[in-house]
Amino acid sequence: CLAFALLAGLPVHVGLYSSFAPLLVYALFGTMRQVQTGPTAVMCLLTGQALDSMGLESQALRVAGASLMALMVGGISVVLGILRFGGIVDFMSHTVMSAFCTASGVTIVTSQLKDLLGLRYPRTHYWWEEVESVATRLGEIQVPTAILGCCLLVVLLVLKYWKAAGSTEARKNHRLWSFFPKDKSSMPFRALKLLADLSSFLAVFVGSLVAWALREAGVDGVRLVGDVHADGFIFVMPGRGYYSELFGSSTLFVSAAVIATIGFLETIAVGGKFAAQYRYDYEPNQDFIALGLSNVASAFMSGFPVTGGFSRTAVNVAFGATSLFSSAISSTLVLGAMYFLLPVISKVPRTCLAPIIIQGAIAVIDIHEFKVAFRSRPSEFVVMLSTLVVSLAMTVKEGLLVGFVLSVLKTLRDISNPNLAMVVRVQDTWRDVRHFPLGEQPANAIVVRMDARLHFANTRKLKEFCIRALQVREASGEIGLST
Repeated sequence: CLAFALLAGLPVHVGLYSSFAPLLVYALFGTMRQVQTGPTAVMCLLTGQALDSMGLESQALRVAGASLMALMVGGISVVLGILRFGGIVDFMSHTVMSAFCTASGVTIVTSQLKDLLGLRYPRTHYWWEEVESVATRLGEIQVPTAILGCCLLVVLLVLKYWKAAGSTEARKNHRLWSFFPKDKSSMPFRALKLLADLSSFLAVFVGSLVAWALREAGVDGVRLVGDVHADGFIFVMPGRGYYSELFGSSTLFVSAAVIATIGFLETIAVGGKFAAQYRYDYEPNQDFIALGLSNVASAFMSGFPVTGGFSRTAVNVAFGATSLFSSAISSTLVLGAMYFLLPVISKVPRTCLAPIIIQGAIAVIDIHEFKVAFRSRPSEFVVMLSTLVVSLAMTVKEGLLVGFVLSVLKTLRDISNPNLAMVVRVQDTWRDVRHFPLGEQPANAIVVRMDARLHFANTRKLKEFCIRALQVREASGEIGLST
């Protein structure tokens, strides 16, 4: 949660503010037992880009804007849940979401190169600006910082992919994992799996020790998080003192609506997977409301928008969580961290947090989906590519909206252009004449099959096809002109 706050361009302690109350509230109102709410990479990216588009630069303004946005996200989510809009998940194309996640992952990875390599430059608004800033400052890379960050990233990725390597047999046959523990019942395997589960914490701990050793040796290039100015958990009115600056932006509501929708989709994707695995039912509309109330709770604690996180939920499952009581336990741990770990957090190197975000962002990049669409569904590939390009050229919010519109237009096009075929009798069934040209055709008639429901959008296509089919039969002399 600390690293995600930096991704949104907010102070690190705001990540803790966004993790305590939402966990407690979701435990009271949610229905997906293993879900852990809190900051996620995609939500923080959306929040950060929304704050950038509003022109909020000072730290106080961004914190106020983030809390007000969390309040609006919560309000929108509660209203949509009451109106039973939980079925919205059925209208969001899988390919659009895949392209959106890929664009988000690429944007997040690029944004973290700054801290990973020890570069310093102002926060940028667009992906291409970030690329330009990194490319023009390669000569300013802090070598100790870059070595530390890259080593931690490699370790995190190795542990992540080793953990997901599959069965014992698959590990034995793998060129790399065959050198690692393979027997899942062995003590070395269990110990390494525990390290993989706690890899983010270990990256911060080991990285902090290395940074301390470097400072003691006189190497000052590793940049720390710095002083954390926090008053603990206090209830405040979201956006208090900055209403004139915040409500003057026309993008606030649109951004909140997009974040509410994406947050719900992410939560359902995470919770639905484990609900199916543990064979219990959940109520999407109730979870929409619970997620909204969690965001409202985050807003009143100066937090930012939250949702159900996959990695956080996966760790929860790994520790045997089977009820929402685990969320309440997690909230107490966050409470303790807030009061006891903040002094230590100020000494954490920023380059230790960047690998944690990058390894999470890499997981949502799905190039395979683009390849499949290119080979089998060219129209879907165009929608995915458009979503990706617009997301990288502007922000992921605009990319998602463009992808959604194109997906709807494609769906309408498919509905108005259904598959139409003349059919012939083959034994006791009717088959497409294109596949069975020797089938029996009825005398003085044509039989047409339409693979869709008949409605106003496709009636003209059906009429034109029937006329053409009749003209073909008449031209061949199979049907008389007077028929």
